[in-house]
Amino acid sequence: MINQNTTSYANLDLRKQIYMECKSMANFALAKGKPVPADTIKSIEIFEDRSPTGNEESAPPHIRREIDITALVDAHDLLTRLIEPATPQTVLLLYVEQKTETVLRFLGPVSLVRQLMLAAVLSLLIFITLMASPFISGSKLAEDVLTADGIEQLARLIFYVSAAGLGASFTALYTANAYISKGTYDPCHQSSYWIRFLLGIIAGLLLSLLISEKSIQEDGMLSKGIIRPLLAILGGFSADLLYTFLNRMVETFKSLFEGSSQNMLDAKAQESKAKLAELEVERKMHLTQNLIQMQQQIGAETDPDQIKQQLNEILQSLMQSK
Repeated sequence: MINQNTTSYANLDLRKQIYMECKSMANFALAKGKPVPADTIKSIEIFEDRSPTGNEESAPPHIRREIDITALVDAHDLLTRLIEPATPQTVLLLYVEQKTETVLRFLGPVSLVRQLMLAAVLSLLIFITLMASPFISGSKLAEDVLTADGIEQLARLIFYVSAAGLGASFTALYTANAYISKGTYDPCHQSSYWIRFLLGIIAGLLLSLLISEKSIQEDGMLSKGIIRPLLAILGGFSADLLYTFLNRMVETFKSLFEGSSQNMLDAKAQESKAKLAELEVERKMHLTQNLIQMQQQIGAETDPDQIKQQLNEILQSLMQSK
């Protein structure tokens, strides 16, 4: 099989992109046992350039340009709905990767998965190698890293980094595999997997260094020295764990000097409610006084004009009080 480079499909013009996506989606749908209309297959085959310099195995492909593209666009729309929830971009990527010669194909269907698999295998080898070394033991891991020096301290740090790498590669591979299985993997997000991988390593290393084993293990349920490697793996699996830990520490330190922001907001809300309640009481008392005054002023008056004049004066005083 002729070697193909997946990057050659990254800069296809619009006609070639539609054609390649249609061809890959048709193969995908037929392989999944989905009914593909014969007219759709014919529309795709019409664009294949069968001349000696035309549709060869090398990429990018050559297609006929003198044909109206409307039928191909209609086929693309039909196939896109047929393979849902998979996307044309993912199906094309898998189609191209299948034609790419590499000795690491058994590690995964796309290059990102193969790279993450290598990172996971490397982390595992380092983890096992250091676990069997004399620098790593339950009693030594239970101690603070700063108590060691030289090669022993370096071995512990690398051990924690490898443990964090195991957790980070596990969650990255699990997430990528879920998207690939659904056919919704987007190669544009490839860098985000490596960002989360590095964040996981940093989070796992810092958690294993910052948190003491004695602060967690009190009942003796876990083996001695297992807390720090476990924290490294958990930090690698979820970098949010370190973010939450550091955020709580910052919030705690802030509360020592100025109180937590939530408490300050609650206090301001209570103060505003108290002021509103006080104003409401004053308004009701003022209204009661005006009513009493109205009753006293009216008294035994029977002249309608006089009563009307007194009511107008009281109403004007009420409006002015508001």
